[in-house]
Amino acid sequence: MSTLSVVKQSASPVRSVPFTGQVGFRKALSERIEAYMAQHKLPAKDVPAMYLKTAIIMTWWLGSYLLIMLGGFHPLINIALCVSFGLATAGIGFNIMHDAIHGAYSKHRWINKLMGMTMELLGSSSAFWRQKHNIWHHTYTNIAGLDEDLETHGLLRFSPHDPWRPYHRFQHLYVPFVYSLAGLQWLLFRDFQIYFTGKTDEHHRYPPLSPKEHIIFWGGKLTILTLLLGLPLLVFPWWQVLIGFLIVMFTIGFALTTIFQLAHVMDEAQFPEPSGDPLQIENEWAIHQVETTVNFAPGNKILNWYAGGLNFQIEHHLMPHICHIHYPRLSKIVQETCREFGVKHFTYPTWRAALLGHLRVLKRLGQPPQSALTRA
Repeated sequence: MSTLSVVKQSASPVRSVPFTGQVGFRKALSERIEAYMAQHKLPAKDVPAMYLKTAIIMTWWLGSYLLIMLGGFHPLINIALCVSFGLATAGIGFNIMHDAIHGAYSKHRWINKLMGMTMELLGSSSAFWRQKHNIWHHTYTNIAGLDEDLETHGLLRFSPHDPWRPYHRFQHLYVPFVYSLAGLQWLLFRDFQIYFTGKTDEHHRYPPLSPKEHIIFWGGKLTILTLLLGLPLLVFPWWQVLIGFLIVMFTIGFALTTIFQLAHVMDEAQFPEPSGDPLQIENEWAIHQVETTVNFAPGNKILNWYAGGLNFQIEHHLMPHICHIHYPRLSKIVQETCREFGVKHFTYPTWRAALLGHLRVLKRLGQPPQSALTRA
């Protein structure tokens, strides 16, 4: 029996599907969130704590870089500083870039645009990320063929509706290596594929870049390659520069993909399939977001700060327009509303538990579909 999703089996490319369910969950939740924030005088954007957080992360990022370049330290210390620089860069992505591209950083569009361009410091394009993440992932979460976050060109099997290949049996073992390569893929391969072909596959075609976005694209690539290769070559031997470059990119890729994938490729997250003619999802969009997403480690204060609220992924998917600083407080309202409407809101208590759960589901998805069905 074929395991392909109905979207991928469609005779013509499917670009979108509607959500046809409506039970009032989103309306009730929005009203309660708005009332709570008004009562406690919480600004949805331009949050002072977020501006302070931005200053701290950017200081961490710049400080790590300057220590590498000017510190004259032993190579082993520089390796540690490269890891620090990579983690700081990923922190920019989790916090500054992510909020800004969602329009949750500031009520001023130009500030969101400027802060969103920090995506270029991660080696990727802010314009491409906006389409991939805001449109496809946030609208069609965990729908194979529409959510591009599930697409790995066959290297990993993230969805039960994707084709199985024999090497997927070992994906739970080699996945750390694949995640580490994600940063290099964005910088050197994926972005250029989209730039020159306009797509990653037949279901994911990107809108043309504006003249300004063309400048930002090339300016971003030139900036990151100058920072990671050009300037260091003036200070260090080429082989040390290459090692440092790879450490930084591996750290960025592993940090970003680990945090993002722990929220969706999990046993408790559903992978719904569209049905009917024309194809549709018979569910309310907001309920779909909760049922395809999990939270993890809500009590971990370090992770709460570093991951930009992405461990409160359910709250983020329901209100991406609100600064992530507020997610821990708003989560209680979300959970209460879920209970009232009979919607399952799932949280892993720790990051370790979520990581093990992610590896567990990868191992299950790596088994031949027929044997997995037999065991079930």
